[in-house]
Amino acid sequence: MSWRGTNLKQMRAGASKIRAATVRERRTTRAFAAVLAATLFTGCAQPKGELFSQRGETRVWPKPPEPARIRFVGVLSGSDDLEAGKSGGEAFQAALRGNRRPIKFSSPHSLARKGPLLAVADVGVAGVHIVNLVERTHRLVTGWEDQRLGAPIGACFVGSRIFVTDAKRREVLEFDEAGDMRHRFGADVLDRPVGLAYVATRDQLYVVDGGTNDIVVFSPSGRLIRRIGRPGNDGGAFNRPTHIAWDGAERIAVADSANFRVQLLDLDGNFVGAIGRKGDAAGDFALPKGVAFDGDRHLYVVDAQFENVQVFNQNGALLIAFGQEGNTAGKFALPAGLAIDENNRIWVADSANHRIQVFDYLGNRS
Repeated sequence: MSWRGTNLKQMRAGASKIRAATVRERRTTRAFAAVLAATLFTGCAQPKGELFSQRGETRVWPKPPEPARIRFVGVLSGSDDLEAGKSGGEAFQAALRGNRRPIKFSSPHSLARKGPLLAVADVGVAGVHIVNLVERTHRLVTGWEDQRLGAPIGACFVGSRIFVTDAKRREVLEFDEAGDMRHRFGADVLDRPVGLAYVATRDQLYVVDGGTNDIVVFSPSGRLIRRIGRPGNDGGAFNRPTHIAWDGAERIAVADSANFRVQLLDLDGNFVGAIGRKGDAAGDFALPKGVAFDGDRHLYVVDAQFENVQVFNQNGALLIAFGQEGNTAGKFALPAGLAIDENNRIWVADSANHRIQVFDYLGNRS
């Protein structure tokens, strides 16, 4: 199976363009923070229904007349986007918020999707955004009691629970969907936890440790099960790995960033294969980051320097690439993680543009 009409021009320029980290967004007002401590909330009575609707020009990849595979859906920049255009315009939105400042994404790094919930690890505000896309609520969790998050990097769901890696605290944190701290673990064995994925068939968390260049496997309760990998550049070895994804079956994909590739492993950590190499040709990588699988088990890889997303089939062949440098629809600035939900909707952390971009995978149509 192949996808024709792949547009790959954007993959070449810009491999050396890394912009400085963005300035942190201001937190909510002191009065409101005093009420809810480290958990911020907005949108308490938002209208429900489809969040994104197609308006105006629709961008698709590849371009017509080839069959569209990927379609741009919309942008989510913060709590205001949960309200916009639904019930009476800006005056109504301001009345709903009262005097509260809207919550905005600063430097979103990783995402997770489950049911109506979107969780976003945001290093710019050292917090985790919990967005209910049906109820139209947006919480920003920056800590619990007298503790504060340091550098939240990865996020995943286990049921309705949200697990977050904190690279600065060197641990994995568990929150419920309301943003309340439930459990934390790993500080005794982790050096710099970054990406993580939940493998439901084994009820295990696979945590990428960027400090020790391996993967640490835990039970959701925090019991250490085993370590996978080692430093290096041969199969099964890693050099500054970042993100990880499970294909829903027997494989995991790991962004082996400083080796300029994505490694495929079985669930026991045995090397299956690798995709990509350093370069600027189609299928090459400059800085691979986020990885995810769609419902057809195609592998999506974000490249933070090419500022695009490349899509590969199960055999590792490149199918399509979409995105390029910029700040308009379908363009990225230092993209990082991505997540694909059960409806094949693609959520990309467009980090330096302070937003989430949303796309649909339209299926393997002939």
